[in-house]
Amino acid sequence: MIMKSSIEALLKQGSLELQNVAEELNLKPHFESEILLAFILKKPRVYLHTHTKDSVESPLAEHYLSLIKMRKNGMPIEYITQSASFYGYEFFVNPDVLIPRPETELLIEEARAIIESHNIRSIAEIGIGSGVITTTLARLMPQCHFFATDISLEALNVAKQNIATHAKNANITLQHCSLLPPNAPRFELLVSNPPYIEEGYPISKPLTFEPKVALFGGKDGLDVYREIINLVSNYSNVWLVCEIGYNQKAALEALLKGAKHIHFFKDLSGLDRGFSAYFP
Repeated sequence: MIMKSSIEALLKQGSLELQNVAEELNLKPHFESEILLAFILKKPRVYLHTHTKDSVESPLAEHYLSLIKMRKNGMPIEYITQSASFYGYEFFVNPDVLIPRPETELLIEEARAIIESHNIRSIAEIGIGSGVITTTLARLMPQCHFFATDISLEALNVAKQNIATHAKNANITLQHCSLLPPNAPRFELLVSNPPYIEEGYPISKPLTFEPKVALFGGKDGLDVYREIINLVSNYSNVWLVCEIGYNQKAALEALLKGAKHIHFFKDLSGLDRGFSAYFP
């Protein structure tokens, strides 16, 4: 058991521990040390800056250092704190779901523009995961109704929690299945951030903590896109918006040959990050 330690001393110790893996894990030692200590103390980070000499009880200090060890071993900080920021909101996450990325906010903007331009009211999502896409769209577009699925029952439970927190009055129906069920309600827009990493592609250590079913999309990373595009091509008057891998534009252009108004959008680094397409 460790003795009482000050906030300042604990932050220094945590930062030194994380410094050893900062480059490998692409982390910011002092910043993440602050996040973890603030999480343990249930205080905002600014509290740490104004109470540097305050003592931290031994059990809390030990808990903090155990979280530092978890982070040092590669576990994403979002799983440790069970919280991830997306579109200005804090969402609950755990290892049953992917950690939302800032790039996915571009999908929100693309979908929002289509909803507004075409007066869309019915939206479906394949692979809802943590629920950030449907929940965010529901907050932005409260006039819409949503139907979302996931192959993982555990992921659906996470999505339910986030919907209850951020969009409890929204019209959202969830179903446990792959892709869409035969009795899926009519929709005008389908959104998805499917698994698109190629099987066997080397991934970073933090990514190994995330659910493989939500990461890998077959030999070329396109298996789920083929299924989604084949499914949507059987509908009429439907828009499709998906996130993609940076190197998949050419392959998807070929898969989308039957669609109209195809638009690929890029992230802030200039890399292809998603597309929208219309199936008349």
